[in-house]
Amino acid sequence: MSSEIRAGSSFELTTNGVAPSLGLSQLRELFESKVQLRFEAEADQQIDARMTVYGLPGLRYASMVSSMNVSLERPRQMLSDREDDVCLILSTGGPIDIAQRNQQSQANDGEAVLLVYREPAVLRFHAMNYVAVRVPYSALAPLTKNIAADAGRRIRRDTVALTLLETYLKSLPTNIADPQLKGLITTHVYDLMALAIGASREGAEIAVQRSLKAARLQAIKAELLKDRELSIHEIARNQAVSPRYIQKLFDEAGTTFTEFVLALRLEAARAMLLSPRYSHWTVAAISQEAGFGDLSHFNRRFKARYEKTPSELRAQSGLLS
Repeated sequence: MSSEIRAGSSFELTTNGVAPSLGLSQLRELFESKVQLRFEAEADQQIDARMTVYGLPGLRYASMVSSMNVSLERPRQMLSDREDDVCLILSTGGPIDIAQRNQQSQANDGEAVLLVYREPAVLRFHAMNYVAVRVPYSALAPLTKNIAADAGRRIRRDTVALTLLETYLKSLPTNIADPQLKGLITTHVYDLMALAIGASREGAEIAVQRSLKAARLQAIKAELLKDRELSIHEIARNQAVSPRYIQKLFDEAGTTFTEFVLALRLEAARAMLLSPRYSHWTVAAISQEAGFGDLSHFNRRFKARYEKTPSELRAQSGLLS
């Protein structure tokens, strides 16, 4: 495991606004020094890469956006660096080809390929749009069947754990101070990766109990953040689970589905009441926009949560109703 991944280092790079030759040089240096892959790209294309890397101890999550066609290689002579990580690379636009061990695979949008650092490999990106999760080999080996044999394999887009892993990663805050929370997040990612790749029977039991429920709950919350009007039955259908299972997830988290949705709607109303953009809206219009059908009910619940009526909050903010 590289020292940067062990420490949980984060960094960013963009080639926008720099000369093409300098941009290529920066990318080559980045990949060879921090990613431990040899970088090759034609100079006569648009050099438009933007890479963001979030690090936690024992885990690195990278996001790349670029129209560039690129080859990445881990040749046999590079194995002397003794890097021993596993990287799951998910295409977010443009095929990814990988050749490793005796396998050749292609991942299209929404699919992933598995790179095992202890083996030589060649990757080709047709537009370098991806998210990648890199973790120590030793973290996944106890949970999986035979991770070395999976080097170069494609993971299909209909793999539930892969979808949950992507949603879980997108929901993570960029700054996490609590060491205990960092460790919990890293464990969840290990478990979801193992399930996506192919967990052993014992590993699957551990991962399901330890992380799958948390990731599923996070995915449900992410859906509700996008659309507060979704019913529990609609979300159950989207997630391919039962409404009762969703209720159980919220119960185990110390709340209920109804309470969570109510909190989202109240917070949306509060944000609108404090926004100059909605200063010409009536309280009744804001309550409806937030998802409340009854103004009296909205006023009661709002005051119970924020200790002020909507009108009082707006008056104190200097915005007139």
